[in-house]
Order: sequence, then C-alpha cells, then structure tokens
Amino acid sequence: MEKVEEALKLFRDEVSTAAWTFYAWKHVNVIGSNDRAVREGLNRNAATWNVITHSLQTTFFITTGRIFDIDGDAFSVHAFLRFCIENVDQFDSRHIRDRKLADQNGVEPDWLEGYMDRVYEAKVEDFQRLRGEVAKHQKRYEEIYRPIRNKVMAHKDIASLSNVTEIFGRTSIGEIQSFLTLFGKRPVIPS
Repeated sequence: MEKVEEALKLFRDEVSTAAWTFYAWKHVNVIGSNDRAVREGLNRNAATWNVITHSLQTTFFITTGRIFDIDGDAFSVHAFLRFCIENVDQFDSRHIRDRKLADQNGVEPDWLEGYMDRVYEAKVEDFQRLRGEVAKHQKRYEEIYRPIRNKVMAHKDIASLSNVTEIFGRTSIGEIQSFLTLFGKRPVIPS
C-alpha cells in the first residue's frame, strides 16, 4: 500500500461494515420493540431473524476486532494512523487536487477551485490527536468488547458460556456509537 486513497478505502470499508451491521441490528430491535405487527412478523419467522441477528452481531464484533487489532501485521486503525503520519505529504493541497482531478477523469469540474480554497491540509498533529482519541476507545474495547469477540463470537470459551448475559451486560450502545462516529468523521482526512 503506497497511496493514501488505498489506505482510506480499506479503513472506510472496515468502518462501514461495522456501522452497517451494528445499525441494522439496532434498527431491527427498535422496530420490533415499538411495532406490534413487526414484532409478530419477527416471531413468526423467529429462526430466520435469530440467524440474521447472530450474523449481524458476529460480523460487527469480528470487524470491530480488526479495527482495534494491535498486531503489527494487521491493517487496523493503528496501522491506518501510522500510515497517515508516515505519508502526511499526501494530504497536502497538491495531492488532494490531483485525487479530485483523477476522480473526474482529468477534467477539472467547476466546483474544484472553490473546494480547493477551503481544503484543509492535515498535519501530523491531527493524526496524533486522533491516536489519543483512539487510545480511549481501545482501552474500553479491550475491557468490554474484545472478550465478547474472542470468548463468545469467534470462539466458544467454555468458562464464558455460563455468563454470556453478564459479558454482554457491560456493553453500551452509546459507547459503540461513539467510536463508530469517531471513525466515521473525516474532517482531517480529506480524500
């Protein structure tokens, strides 16, 4: 991987997968809780919805595990930020302009000059600040979400099977939304 747009696409794909699966699962639960007809429909097809819900949850936890992976060989948020810091020159206005032109097949669109007048050139400090934000979420991931991924979803840890409800009880929808929102923001990562 040499170009920032390649790293950005890989990272966006991971975050998108985590977000899509989380919000699809959440949406089904909210609608099922609030709409009697939907709830009855879900109950008539309970096995199907259990499979779908389990698939969404498993995909979410596995993908989130990849995002927070600390293995040096893994592509994660840590590898992504490291790549951005090492290639911060690719965030200068010349590179941004070149990417926008490439997106338009080399034809300069009318809006490009106005866009370039407002473009922000990310600095190493921006990515270091993001590293600090990620570190806060990393700690919570390690404490709460990684055990679910490793002991319930990716593996069936015998000792954990009797307290799955307790393990899931430590999770927080707001906390999950918080890190998905952090990863979904792009103010310092112009494409």
